[in-house]
Amino acid sequence: MEEKKKALKPLYKKWQVMKSRINNSFIYYLLWGLVGVLFFPVFSILYRQRWDALGYTHAYFILPVSLGMVYWKRKELAGAFASTEKRFDVSSLLILIFGGLMYLFGWRQDYMVISTFALIPFLYGFAGFIYGKKVQRLLLFPILYLLLLVPPPFALLDRVTLPLRYISAFGVEKIFGLFNFPIQREGLMYVVKGQQMMIDEACSGFRSLITMMSLGLVYVYVIRSSIIKKAVLVLSIIPLAVMGNILRVIVISLIGVYFGQEMAQGFLHYFSGVVIFLFIVLGFAGIEAVWTRRERRGMRNDEEEFEWFE
Repeated sequence: MEEKKKALKPLYKKWQVMKSRINNSFIYYLLWGLVGVLFFPVFSILYRQRWDALGYTHAYFILPVSLGMVYWKRKELAGAFASTEKRFDVSSLLILIFGGLMYLFGWRQDYMVISTFALIPFLYGFAGFIYGKKVQRLLLFPILYLLLLVPPPFALLDRVTLPLRYISAFGVEKIFGLFNFPIQREGLMYVVKGQQMMIDEACSGFRSLITMMSLGLVYVYVIRSSIIKKAVLVLSIIPLAVMGNILRVIVISLIGVYFGQEMAQGFLHYFSGVVIFLFIVLGFAGIEAVWTRRERRGMRNDEEEFEWFE
């Protein structure tokens, strides 16, 4: 009988450990489920109408991509969680409470911007309070990435898109003038060979800019490189998006002059957006390729100098 007890003792210990893990996992899943229930009304409104009203089409994939980044770091997160002794952090609890109060205020006052933005401090505080500081630091970028799904106020969106529209109009005028193409511009309105055109909000290039920025941030998060290179790659998206949008407006203008406004505002109008997006992607890849080549050349020169000293 004693021998049987000794033989079953290791199995009993394993069962106790497994039972403890199952109970803990159930609690964590339950807490995350409550978070999902809390923010479900906000995301329901965002997915059904808010993002469409703003033309914020990139926001639909922000949450899945953020969850994908968390899954990609799952082993590192598990290691950080296992090595953390103190998990219930008071400062994180305060941030969590602040996020919850912000959410309630935004929901009661019908401020969708505030209700959605509250997700950031709420998740950051929740992660630190439940899992500890190490896990919280690892989750910082995926949580901040959710800022890209926060719907900006219409007034703020106008302040961003209006300068982009003027930059595009100025660029179109200068490029047409460079090739001695007849053009007259007044503000956002310009006339090309008798055809009057205007750069409206849809032609500001903001959609391409914010979509490419969303993808570029994920890319620099995944790659292993210096902070300077990552910053240059992200910042390069802005001039690439502006140049791409200027080329798009030029192409649409030429189509309107030679083939009519119906064709310019039809399928080719949307297809040109896809082409410009590919232009930005190729430009982004080209900048990275040049930077990588310079890094390799520098490493090769360093190795040659080291061999010469030896």
